Amino acid sequence: MSTRAKLMVALVVVVGVIGMLVRTAVTHASTYYVTVNEFFQESPATQHDPTTISGEIIGSSINWNPTSGLLKFNVQDKTGGKALTVVYHGAKPDDFTDNWPVIVTGMLQSDGSFHASKLLIKCPSKYQAQNQAANAAS
Repeated sequence: MSTRAKLMVALVVVVGVIGMLVRTAVTHASTYYVTVNEFFQESPATQHDPTTISGEIIGSSINWNPTSGLLKFNVQDKTGGKALTVVYHGAKPDDFTDNWPVIVTGMLQSDGSFHASKLLIKCPSKYQAQNQAANAAS
């Protein structure tokens, strides 16, 4: 094998390894979630896989036990539809109120509840752009 052919093979291997590293990094760095309605539309087999779901908290369903650190609540899409019961063991977030968007990561259990290992409250008001007219006046 000529030196040029060996260099070409080495170059292809290096480019392939770099491509795999970039693909792996992007896959692990990206956050992908489904809505509650999309979750219920998935096949039953995939519902029992680890999943990240976005929905809104139904305030009347919140059941917090500070002694055991058990938090139960229902989430639903903004447009309505079927509610999903979420069970989370851990501290209750401060901003845990009715109609707030939440992202939960976990798995569906055989009893139909979703056991979350991660809980993230989204706060849309903190990320709204300020009114430019109000900024110019001040």
